[in-house]
Amino acid sequence: MSDAPGRLPVSLVKDTAAAAGAPDAASAAAYRASAPNGCLAVVVRVPVRIVTVLLVLPVRMLWDALTACGRALKRTVWVPFARATSRVWHAVLAPVLYAVFVWPWTALWRYVLAPVGRAVALAAAAVGCGIAAAARGTGIALAWLARTLIVTPLSWLHRQVLTPLGHGIVAVLRGAGAGLAWLGRYALLVPGRALWVAVVWLVGLLVVVPAVFLYRWVLTPLGHGLVAAARGAGAGLAWLWRYGVLVPCGFVYRWMLAPAGRAAAVVAKEIADAFGHAWRVAGRISRAVFRFIGAVLRLLVADPVMWVWRNLVRPLGHGLREHVWRPAARAVREAARSARAAFSAARDSVRQTRAELRRALFGARSEPERQPLPGDGRVPWGAGSPHSRATAPKAPAPQRDDADFRTL
Repeated sequence: MSDAPGRLPVSLVKDTAAAAGAPDAASAAAYRASAPNGCLAVVVRVPVRIVTVLLVLPVRMLWDALTACGRALKRTVWVPFARATSRVWHAVLAPVLYAVFVWPWTALWRYVLAPVGRAVALAAAAVGCGIAAAARGTGIALAWLARTLIVTPLSWLHRQVLTPLGHGIVAVLRGAGAGLAWLGRYALLVPGRALWVAVVWLVGLLVVVPAVFLYRWVLTPLGHGLVAAARGAGAGLAWLWRYGVLVPCGFVYRWMLAPAGRAAAVVAKEIADAFGHAWRVAGRISRAVFRFIGAVLRLLVADPVMWVWRNLVRPLGHGLREHVWRPAARAVREAARSARAAFSAARDSVRQTRAELRRALFGARSEPERQPLPGDGRVPWGAGSPHSRATAPKAPAPQRDDADFRTL
């Protein structure tokens, strides 16, 4: 509601920009926006911020804890699960689903339905061409018959019979119409015009003149009086509405509701700012608490474990690998190689002895003797056996120099 003319609006907010001596309007507006909102804001701000910090701090610490747990779960559980699921999908499920649900329909369409459809389309096109040619010939024949048997006789009948007959009928109708028009003009139109003039004169004399007199000397003064009475009643009602409703409502709004609203707005703004400030302060406190807990855990757990790993477990693992595991593996490999060589030599000697006994008992064979397998008796990869199509054995992967849990 607007204030009365000539009266300045009342505000509960102090004009601190004018007191500070702002140089221009823009700087004054910026200073007013950044300045505090009076004594009420200062009184409300401190207790509200203390209460909101106490209320928001547990929520912020719980939120930070849940966020840290969520990030840890994402890094340790969700990401490996997603990668494994993706690999299983791309390596197993997608090919199986494609082979079971997609490829049969694709093969059916590509190798059965599409060739059959093309053959049916070609056959339908050939049949359609034949039907179109037959229909075209039939249409030409029917058109010739219709033109010869129907159109030509009807054209002759229209030109030689109906046209002269129609001309005669039109001439007769024109003569009859001219006679009827003359009779209507002199038997109806002239008397009707005279009767109309008489009726108009009588209506003007008996109706219009009394109506004009009644409007000018009776209805017009009566309407002026009613309008004046309505204006007076309206002015009285307007005066009553203004001084009975508007002025009290304006007084209540200006001196009660507006100050209360401004105070409620200041309190609400301070509460909102206090919640934001409390959330930021609680975040800093929560960050400091969790950093302290992390430092304590790192000092009590992580650093000792890393020291034990770096100074005890890793050197012990290196020593076991260099002085126990590798020499033992090397000795086992040498023993296995020696055993395979001994077994190979024994097999060769047994075969040679058996061959000599066979030659001594049965004589020399006409076909060449079968050569023994080279090496340790295994079938070579390029010997023409089914193994020639297989993949050659992979070379052993190089071992890592540094010791960790996988090499111990």
